[in-house]
Amino acid sequence: MQKKDKPIVEYDPHGHTGNIYWILGEVSAIMRKQHRYTDFNNLRDRVFEAQSYEEALEIIGEEVTLKRKRT
Repeated sequence: MQKKDKPIVEYDPHGHTGNIYWILGEVSAIMRKQHRYTDFNNLRDRVFEAQSYEEALEIIGEEVTLKRKRT
């Protein structure tokens, strides 16, 4: 089931905003505003278990639309 109108998080994979912890911080703020604390904790745990940066981004992409900034 695809969620409509997911929030957008812009990041630069070559800059500090490409850091997975920075991206998670942005997602945390979004999900806190939605009072989805448990959902975020589950997402964070899955991201920490990811085997690669790309896999972590895929998991995060389930909740938000990740948009790469052009550099």
